Amino acid sequence: MASDQDLRERILEAVRARQGSGARRSELRREVGCHRGAEADRFREVFRDLCAEGILLRQRGGRYVQAATKALVAGTIQVNSRGFGFVTRQDGAPDIFIPPPALLGAISGDRVLVALTDQDDERGPVGEVRRITERRHRVLVASLVELPSGPAVRPLRRELPAFVDLADGGHAIDPADVDPGDWVEVSLLPPDSPQAPLQAVLLRRLGGADPISADLDAIVAEFGLPEPWSAAEEQAAARLEPVALERVDATALEAVTIDPLDAQDFDDALSIEPGPQPGLVTIGVHIADVAAYVPADSAFDAGARARGFTAYLPGRTLPMLPAALAGRTCSLIAGEERLAHSVFMDIDAASGEVVSRRRQRTRLRVVQRLTFEDVAAILADDPALRGRVPPRVHQIVRHLGEVACACRARRAAQDGFLDLALPEIRVLCTGAPPRIQALQRVEAGPAHQLVEEFMLAANTAVAEELLERGLPGLFRNHDEPKPADLAAFLVWARQTLHTRLPALGDRAAVNRLLAEVGQDALRDTVLAQFLRALPRAGYGVECRGHYGLGKEIYCHFTSPIRRYPDLVVHQQLLALDLGRTPRGAGDCDALGQACTSLEEQVDTATYAAVDRLKLRYLRQRQEQSPGEVYEGTVSRCSTDGLGVYLPEVGMVGIIPASRLPGGPYRLDRHSGQLRGSRGGKSCKAGDVIYVQCRRADTVRGELHLEPVQARV
Repeated sequence: MASDQDLRERILEAVRARQGSGARRSELRREVGCHRGAEADRFREVFRDLCAEGILLRQRGGRYVQAATKALVAGTIQVNSRGFGFVTRQDGAPDIFIPPPALLGAISGDRVLVALTDQDDERGPVGEVRRITERRHRVLVASLVELPSGPAVRPLRRELPAFVDLADGGHAIDPADVDPGDWVEVSLLPPDSPQAPLQAVLLRRLGGADPISADLDAIVAEFGLPEPWSAAEEQAAARLEPVALERVDATALEAVTIDPLDAQDFDDALSIEPGPQPGLVTIGVHIADVAAYVPADSAFDAGARARGFTAYLPGRTLPMLPAALAGRTCSLIAGEERLAHSVFMDIDAASGEVVSRRRQRTRLRVVQRLTFEDVAAILADDPALRGRVPPRVHQIVRHLGEVACACRARRAAQDGFLDLALPEIRVLCTGAPPRIQALQRVEAGPAHQLVEEFMLAANTAVAEELLERGLPGLFRNHDEPKPADLAAFLVWARQTLHTRLPALGDRAAVNRLLAEVGQDALRDTVLAQFLRALPRAGYGVECRGHYGLGKEIYCHFTSPIRRYPDLVVHQQLLALDLGRTPRGAGDCDALGQACTSLEEQVDTATYAAVDRLKLRYLRQRQEQSPGEVYEGTVSRCSTDGLGVYLPEVGMVGIIPASRLPGGPYRLDRHSGQLRGSRGGKSCKAGDVIYVQCRRADTVRGELHLEPVQARV
């Protein structure tokens, strides 16, 4: 039996064959071969849908014709939990609002064709989905649940429907072998009609009895993260020999690595020595020479290219390169000689100006492994560290810190970079299977800034060389925000900060705004909202500049162990140094597009894992200390309720409007406030609010809160 979609097309073909004269319903039914019984019933349902969707119009005399075809707009749809959607257009024009009846069964991520209507809506132009051209999520990961209506699944991705019913049959595994709460992989079935509910069939059960491992298994499957390298591949990687080329012996340099305490690979080191002239110092940025072991199109290049990036999930790392390379052969381990790709920069110690630069292949022996905490203590002259770190290393770090401060001041004055460093709340896990030990707040202090300055300088130096030599590579590009997105942020900021703010015409204006906010949870909230107004950075063969950094020329060079774009740059330079033919611009452009997509995929998976483990941690705390109260900052007001940022956790939780005292509430769109109908209570973004954890939803990754002493 043909599908309903096939039947729709056959009906429309029959109508079009009449060339505008139209046809009676009975004529069409006979023409498409639906004579009686179930076939006739299906015809009536499909025909009714075509009329309801405005595709078929009834003319005088009961004859039906196809509605005049409007120009269809292509785009990608995102469906809100309240049932409506927005289509982001391919042509970059304003998003199209799709009312719930006009979705045609589309779900978030689908590629659709939309017809614009004559309706008006404050949310933008209004349209109707006419065709789903690509179903993005045909296979998805979800948790099995038992509803009053029968078994269903809850998709992991919160942008997808809250529930999808299980079909009566057609499963690849026995539903009886899956318990409620288990993670499963399911396949969506094509709907019988646009109005039919989605259904899915079970493909496989994911994960075991350990909840944290099961969460991580589910996220790896949902976001298509690669399997670990095999034992045979690890053994082959351990036997790799480097490409032979001339190297400078830099083992006498006193180089140090600076990394997080739990770092698993060390791909950069720093050295400092007197420069060629008084007032100059020579900074060495030494990067693991991965390309010497993994040149373009070599044995492990394809696997690294497919992975794109190392995924650092809490409790699980999925490396871009085999551990034999990433953690041993290429890693700049203190006390062991390694191959490095070094950038030496002569810098004016007082002004921070890079006077000259050169790139060399070197042999290096790191003298000391340092953590960010070690460096912070040295810069603060903490006496507790003096016995653990040699005095000479103290001197090296302090000297590096002084030069980094000069470089940062010069960069602020000349580039006007945006200070967008948000505190990170890390989930610390130990053991196997992993157990959550604690949450750790990490802020970008002087130690992080020291490393950042010299990595930025090296990346810029290499990008300049690529352009000077006309060598195709991958540049790190960050476009300016769209004026409409900046305007929307400015409206929110004015409502939140309760002050008149000038237009954010340049980076200096943005930095002034952030400086005025201060250094508390409100600044985190404002900064997070501003980051949402910025486009994602990406990779490309064309150098378009980096808005956030204020750089006209920039690339990624300093992390080839964990980022494939960096490895591509190293491979191109290796081909240049060996006199070989490098990749062409077309190949680099394709790699840039692929890496941009892979980076977003890995980032999204990482955020999903972090959120779910944070929620499990909160659930543990709730069990240990029922009624624990958290201080939060209101980040968003909507007709649905409040979004509340919890700085202790680094998450935004939800308070439905129905759970706020003094309701019902209405949203004042001019002020951005939620106003209660009883007692004159109101709430606005920026308010401090005290909450308890009502529910930690580890399936959808959502935190539901309850106000206890809310200022509403």
